[in-house]
Amino acid sequence: MDSRDLFKAFYDDPRVACQYGVRCYQKNPEHHEKYKHPPATQQSNRGKTSTKKGKKRKLNDDCENDDSESSRKLKNKKDDECQQVVDKREISPSPSISTDDDDFVCDEEDIDRIMKEAAVEKPITCNSNNSDTNDLITENSEMSTSKHNDDKINTSNDNSEETETSLAAKKKIISELFLVEMPDDFYKFYDFCCSLSKDDPVSSLKSVDLKLVGPYDVLAGKIIKYSDDDKEKYLRHWRYFYDTPEFQTVLKGNDKDGLHYGYWRDECKINPAFVAKNSANKDHKIIPVAPNIFGAVLTHVEERLKVAGPFEKAKISRIQQSLKNYAKKHDISLDKSSADLQKRNRDAVAKTFHGAGIVVPYDKKTQLGYRQLALTDSHLLKLLNQIEKADCNEIRQSLMSKLEEVVRLATIAADECDFGTPLELGHSLFSSGVKYVQRIALQMFALAYNLLKRPEFLKIAEAHIANRKKGCDLSVL
Repeated sequence: MDSRDLFKAFYDDPRVACQYGVRCYQKNPEHHEKYKHPPATQQSNRGKTSTKKGKKRKLNDDCENDDSESSRKLKNKKDDECQQVVDKREISPSPSISTDDDDFVCDEEDIDRIMKEAAVEKPITCNSNNSDTNDLITENSEMSTSKHNDDKINTSNDNSEETETSLAAKKKIISELFLVEMPDDFYKFYDFCCSLSKDDPVSSLKSVDLKLVGPYDVLAGKIIKYSDDDKEKYLRHWRYFYDTPEFQTVLKGNDKDGLHYGYWRDECKINPAFVAKNSANKDHKIIPVAPNIFGAVLTHVEERLKVAGPFEKAKISRIQQSLKNYAKKHDISLDKSSADLQKRNRDAVAKTFHGAGIVVPYDKKTQLGYRQLALTDSHLLKLLNQIEKADCNEIRQSLMSKLEEVVRLATIAADECDFGTPLELGHSLFSSGVKYVQRIALQMFALAYNLLKRPEFLKIAEAHIANRKKGCDLSVL
């Protein structure tokens, strides 16, 4: 059988090619049964040279088979190790190898490629005749590595500057569309979600029934351009039915209860007092959860873990541990309470219907800043329910007259610098959800927010009450 037939049989052989080729020193019969090896002709012709039309030259390989005593010792020592390496890799014949008069002819591009692959993947054992070639490979490799590192540093610096500029632009969009500035933990939490899912950080908490919404849509690149006419609608973006102007939703939960989490601010231009939750499909209660979003989400994850099935617990536990690790690394508190939160609760002048409370400037000595409403919460709630369920307009108007007296006394309180009174009444009327008193609620908001110098909250209240929707499909995008 001539050399061409041998090579044809070699390439037609369906077995995996041995990675050591003609230099394989394995004597194990099982190895030779499992892997195919090039015919002996390939080895005998490796020292020949040939040219073809002046454009191709033969690849010199002066690598010699060493059958010395030291080689035999080395192969016995590494026999098991080499067998493991061969079993893990599947090497197919190089498509660049061809036969011409029993010689392997490669063009210059093939030679360069083979030499580079050899320099990177495995060392080449050659005699002194190839020393110049090895020096050239080493020099080119060092130059390539150096250039790659320089490019990487430059690219990293450019990306860092671009990221900072982009983040500043996004912060500006958030302040213009939502009329508030988000705290540091808001942005760090988005970074945490990116670490969970770089491609889709918004849905990275899907396994615990949470999704990033509201201002997070700006960070996710969903809100880029807008006009002045669009600003009002964005004030309603992911604003649930019972979200007061102080409450800014940032996390959407399940649609069954209408669960969602958001930041609560007592004033527009200061950091949020806490992160709270509300189940809009159940009631109007706004429940404080933790001082920051990390603590709130950890609480949510722990609650989900208690009721999760065996197949869900593994995913939830991974998120729980990842959140703890990130918080520890960035020195973020995961406590459910803090000294600032406790002080804020003491400063609240009234709990209101929703229970989160309101805070206004109040002098305990002079008792200036707040006075109680003319009706207790229970009596006011009873009156509002009667107004909503009245059988006819005559009965409703009679009940509304009782409410108007409460409004009149709250207005007098505002005239006497008790600004917290109309604010409390506005919150209570809003939280009741009774459609017949929404106009009065907006009047109380306007009175209180103007006196307290919180105009941003008034704009939010106006936009929300103008198109107040129930349900959980609250995106304006």
